[in-house]
Amino acid sequence: MEFHLAPLENVSCWAFRKIYRGASDSYTGMLSLTNLIKRKNTWDEIDTFKIEGQKQWIQIATSKEVECDNFLKKLEEEIKKNPEKNNIYGIQLNCSCPSPGLINIGQGPALIKRSTKVINILRELLKQDKYKIGIKLRLGLNEIEVKQRKIFTLLKELEKIAIENKNFTNVTIHFKHAQESSSKEYNYSLLNEISSYNLPIIINGGIRNAEDIQKLIGSIDPQNIKNIKGIMIGREAMKNPDCFMEIRKKLDKVNQFFAIRNLKEIKGEFEDNCKIHTPKHNYLKTIKERTPWA
Repeated sequence: MEFHLAPLENVSCWAFRKIYRGASDSYTGMLSLTNLIKRKNTWDEIDTFKIEGQKQWIQIATSKEVECDNFLKKLEEEIKKNPEKNNIYGIQLNCSCPSPGLINIGQGPALIKRSTKVINILRELLKQDKYKIGIKLRLGLNEIEVKQRKIFTLLKELEKIAIENKNFTNVTIHFKHAQESSSKEYNYSLLNEISSYNLPIIINGGIRNAEDIQKLIGSIDPQNIKNIKGIMIGREAMKNPDCFMEIRKKLDKVNQFFAIRNLKEIKGEFEDNCKIHTPKHNYLKTIKERTPWA
């Protein structure tokens, strides 16, 4: 099973991602392709310097197929200029962020009902074979779309992409619709049906520990469990950077001698990382505001 550190806006800098021992995958914050194509300074947020044991993803937002080709060309230019950033495993299309600004321009979860548009964007990204491609979804833009089962129309089309191209390796699903607040309970009633699709599913939402994962896996029909590729954690990881190691210790029966770090040790590691690759000011500000250890 894979263990993904969720992409967190104005948080997921290299110095932050590196302290997460046991995370198999990590992501940059969501980056607008429009900004990446038009603004040189946006490329500073692609800080994919080496992190031992982690596969690093760039998470992008777009609704325009033409932007994908431009982005991929500029990405190769960036890697040539900065070879130390050449540690990118994959690119994930964000169809999940509930920001009204994103939704109003037809991006994020506004794309879930536009399955043809999503498939076209993914096919553009899959025209290269250097990077794996994934997508992050919610259950829908709103409750109406959940009832209309828009996500299932999209999953059916994504199955075809997965058959066509082995580099499509990641379907992360946040188990809420985009209008639900952070305090709302996650809706896992659709998990078993979602896992019946032949897709590499990453489960995201409210996972805190190994017991939560075991409960979710236990709710899935045995024949569907093979399609669960991993889990993604965001909120709990902000509080506890050792959560992945604690989970793996219980589930995988490995790292039995893993020593839990105290908050002072975690802060020290983060500060050391910041000296190597200094995050932008807004990242440091947000991390200090949202974590108990910084």
